[in-house]
Amino acid sequence: MMKEFKKKIKGLLNDRLSEYGFQPKQDWFNTRLVDDNVFQIIDYGTASRGEKHVIYISMSVGVTYKNVNKYTIICNDYNYVKLHAAMVGKTLGELLPQKEYKSWRFALGDNDDVIQQNVDEMVNLVVQYGFPYLQKLLDVDFLIEKMYKYRTLIPIFYYLYGRKEQALEYIDNVIKELSSRPAMDEDYRAIMELYGIEPEVTVDSRELEVYMPFVERFRKLVNEKG
Repeated sequence: MMKEFKKKIKGLLNDRLSEYGFQPKQDWFNTRLVDDNVFQIIDYGTASRGEKHVIYISMSVGVTYKNVNKYTIICNDYNYVKLHAAMVGKTLGELLPQKEYKSWRFALGDNDDVIQQNVDEMVNLVVQYGFPYLQKLLDVDFLIEKMYKYRTLIPIFYYLYGRKEQALEYIDNVIKELSSRPAMDEDYRAIMELYGIEPEVTVDSRELEVYMPFVERFRKLVNEKG
């Protein structure tokens, strides 16, 4: 029963979002292609929260750039387009004026009017608050500013949009940061110092080891293309 109920809700969402050019993809995704390069993505989170015959649905919006995706496949073995995954995005709740976690509750016993009302509210809010954010993400400078933690994506964006030196400098800075990251927990360090014991500082190299394969592939690609 719940499987058909979820299918019904998703069908209603698909119908409303098709008015804005969004097409349904596998599972809980809707996408539309912009400028032959940028996919705008609406992603859904679903949960029951322990309630029987109930589904809570949340929404996120984001973008993926096809030209950047070609490099993530080569450098990072990750295909955003195939997975319908956003390179950068936010939950709808983060974009609302009150910035709250936002989800909608659908119960198997709800009548059609209640279900449609929820769907309409979801779509109206994503149009009002999600679409303007998606439009801003078409500005690469704005997008990079929002990608501060994506160590593999930022240098690719820099490189593809004419900032090769900045891309290489960014990678060097990440390597320096990860090369000096202490393995010791800060609370443990404080306790050691409290008792007058000089803590032995070691470097946590795990993140660096994960990052370096990307660096090697990216540098090779950049050098080959000049």
